[in-house]
Order: sequence, then structure tokens, then C-alpha cells
Amino acid sequence: MKHTTHPGRRALWWTLAVLATAAAPAGAQAPARRPAVTAAVQVTANAAPVRFHNTPQIARNPTNGELVVVESDVRGSRRCSIHLSTDDGRTWAPGGDPMVEPVTDCGFYGEYGPYATMAFGRNGDLYVAFVASEFLVRARNDVPRHVFLARSADGGRTFDTTRVFDAPEGNPDRGLNKGPMVAVDPNAPERVYVGWRQGIFAPSAKEKLKTSVAASEDGGRTFGPPVGLTDERGGDYPALAVDGDGTVHAVYWTRAFPPVPSDTPGPPRPIQYVRSSDRGRTWSKGEVIDPGNQATPRPPLLAADPKSSTVYMVWYTNAEVNNQAPGYQGFHDIFLRASTDAGLTWGERVTVNDDRTTANQFEPGLSIAPNGRLDIAWYDFRHSSAPPVPTTGQGAEKGVSDVYYASSTDRGRSVSTNVRITDRGIDRTLGGWKFDSKFNVGISSSNDTVYFAWQDSRNAIRETDAEDVYTAALALDGTTADAESGGGGRVPSWLLVGSGVLLGMGLTMVLVWRLRAARS
Repeated sequence: MKHTTHPGRRALWWTLAVLATAAAPAGAQAPARRPAVTAAVQVTANAAPVRFHNTPQIARNPTNGELVVVESDVRGSRRCSIHLSTDDGRTWAPGGDPMVEPVTDCGFYGEYGPYATMAFGRNGDLYVAFVASEFLVRARNDVPRHVFLARSADGGRTFDTTRVFDAPEGNPDRGLNKGPMVAVDPNAPERVYVGWRQGIFAPSAKEKLKTSVAASEDGGRTFGPPVGLTDERGGDYPALAVDGDGTVHAVYWTRAFPPVPSDTPGPPRPIQYVRSSDRGRTWSKGEVIDPGNQATPRPPLLAADPKSSTVYMVWYTNAEVNNQAPGYQGFHDIFLRASTDAGLTWGERVTVNDDRTTANQFEPGLSIAPNGRLDIAWYDFRHSSAPPVPTTGQGAEKGVSDVYYASSTDRGRSVSTNVRITDRGIDRTLGGWKFDSKFNVGISSSNDTVYFAWQDSRNAIRETDAEDVYTAALALDGTTADAESGGGGRVPSWLLVGSGVLLGMGLTMVLVWRLRAARS
């Protein structure tokens, strides 16, 4: 006699199989993970109501993953201060002091940064370049500003500091130094390079602005004399990068000499590229790799991939070269150029910001992850309720900004969709930003996480104008604990998977019970 299955039981078996397969994640394809942004964390603990903590930079120790932030309170101590995190940015504590008494004024009355920049060697030694003077209430151009490099063998807890350049007294053409930049050879950490701008950009200048670089062969303990990179026109501070072959790359804005009056349109200031293949002793002739503008913002930044021949440059600017032409109306965008042959040739401009608005974007930072991914972050005004104002230089930076992020995995030919990093807009009518005390967004990368540091006025009121430093991290695989998106909360992947397991177990128990009941 042929055996037949009861229709109700057959339906229950099919239902059980389908639900158990769908609900149980073990052995099944994992759900797609979306990048997740951690909640913003305040780095600076200063409670003084008139504080201006700004121009933060962030770096990640390649040997243990610890994070370091350097910043300056330009309305308080004016020192450059170090902060450390040993738990991936969840909490921060004070680090060591890189300053040397009595030359402790690193912030200089709140003019534009950088006040300090950082780089780790592959052995975990930390290098911090900064410029400082004595804390004196004098005209800025008359204060000798010396160039320093602080090095730390314990991740930023203690420092030994070397004077890279001793500024003379009473000569602003030689004594006014600013914009310290640092780079370390990725395969020979004893080779350290410090660059800066020297001189004054004013009709009273007797000498051109000098773009200078000094080199060290002993891990920053001693430095050779500075070498000038510019032609007769002079230039601004240089961005520096060292590739895996030890070639040193530099870019800077060209500056006309003698400078024209501030109310007179000047010639365009192109971006020049130079390189050194002999450890900074000599440099190639300057090559124009971007036409620049008549009125320019900050100089560009540079990064070199130590595992390839790729060099990246990011900057913000007006798209039009003659941006001081009568009636010109334009906005700043973030641009990227890449060279895949160690600086011999450069690709076309790639626009990084993907908004379709007439908002301004400012101050991009960049970082290269160990796997070669290029990460870029910048201050973005696309969500500001204030009407955007066209700019030809340093204006129109008020309103509400956010930190935004994009990446490139094809060596700079294209960039990803932009991601909002900040959890709320930042009012730029408050804090040191409105006085031009700012620098590029701090950014550092591992293979699966990107770390950001920025200056933030969320704790300010109109009467005190306070500004603090905040950080956040972007987990590219979406697994960061306590993760939140920039615009609101997002459930962590582990919670979704765990919920699926429990749901599958519960449904299976119910269906087995019903199957047994049907048999009876």
C-alpha cells in the first residue's frame, strides 16, 4: 500500500525548512555591512570659557594602533599639546609636552595653521614639527619664530626636542617662520624632513617668501641647513611626502615677489611640484602641475603610497584661474590629482565633493591606508542654512559646516560617494575658525578604519566663543561597537546577526511543537 503524507503535515515541513534556512545565519551568506561612524568624542578637556582649541591633526601608531592628536589653544596657553588614546579613540588623555621653555608660544595669536604636524616612523617613533616663539605681546612679524622637531620613542608620552632652525632677531624676512610640515621615510625612519615657509608676504618685504626644507639622517636629532625650493617668485609652505624608494616629493603655492597690494588683482599662483632623489640635498626645478588662482586658499597637501609609485595631492580652490576677474562668482571645491609614476606625470583634476549645490568646501586632509586606499576628509558647507557666499580667497567661510569623507581605490582616478562624519553641524560664526585659525581636517587610516579630528564649536555660546577638538572613526566594515551614522543611529552588525540567530531558534521550536501536535 502506497504511503501518503497528510497535506497539513507537508505544509508544515516546507514552512519549517524555509524559515529555518532564512533565520539561521550560521553557514549562510552574511548580510552586507555598511560603513559606520562612531559617536563624536571630545578630546580637549579644558573648561576655560574663552578657549580656542583648533588645527588638530591625528596620527595612528603603526606598531600598536594607539592614536595621537596634536592641537593648540590659541586663546589660552598658545602651546601645542599632545593627546593620546589607547582604546581606538573612545577616550583621550594628555600626552607629553613637546615644547621647550621659554619658547612655548606655538599658536601665535590665532593666525592660520598648521601650528604643528605629525608623522610616525614604521618603528613607532613619533615626530612632531612645530614653530614657536617666546610668549610675548609684540607685533607678530617682529617675533623670531623658531622651527622645532619633537621626537618620541614611547608614542607621545615623552619627547626630546631639537631646534631645526634658529630664527634671527629683528629680521622678519628670516625670522618669521610658519607652516611646519614633516615627513618620514617609510623604509628608513632615521630620515626625517621638515619644511616651512619663511618671510613676510607684504609690500615691506625685502626678500621673497622662501619655501624651505631641512633634512635629518639620525631620526631628527640633528638637521642640515635648510634648502630653498622656489624660483625667484618664492612660495608658501611645502607639503612633503616620501615614497618607498626614498624620493622626497614636495608641492607649494607660488607667491609673486614683490607682492602686489592686497586690493589689487595679482597674477595666478600656480602649484609647483619638486622632488629630491638625494635625501633633500638638491631638488628638481619647479614644475607647474596646476594653474592655481589669482587669490588662493591654503597650500595643497601631499601623500605617497610606500608600496607603489603613486603620489596624491589634494587641495581646495576655485575652478576658475582668474578668480579675481570683475564679476566673478565662484565657490571652493575639493580637488585631487594623482601621479602613478613617482611624480613624473600627473593626472587630471578629480572633483572629490559630490554635492550638487553651490556650497563651499574647505581644508582637505588625506591619508593612505596600509592596503593602498586613499582617504580624504574636508570641511563641507552643503547643509548650511546660511546662503552660500562666493569667495575668491579666504572669505565666505561662515555658516554651518560638517566633516565629509571620500576614498579612492583606483589610484586617484575616481572617488567614492561622500560620507558625512560629524554627528551635527558646526557653527562657524563661533570659535577660532572665524578668525582664520584653522587647518586641514586631521585624518589617519588603518585598513578597516579611518580616524578624523576636527575643531568644533558645539560647546560655545556667543559670549565666550569657545572651541574644542573632537574625533570620530569610520568603520569601513560596519562592525565598530557603539557605531552611529553621521546623521543618526545605526544598529551594529553583531546585534543584527545575534537577533537573527535567536529569531531562528524561536521559530524552529514553535514549528517543531506544531508538527508534533499535528502528528497527534
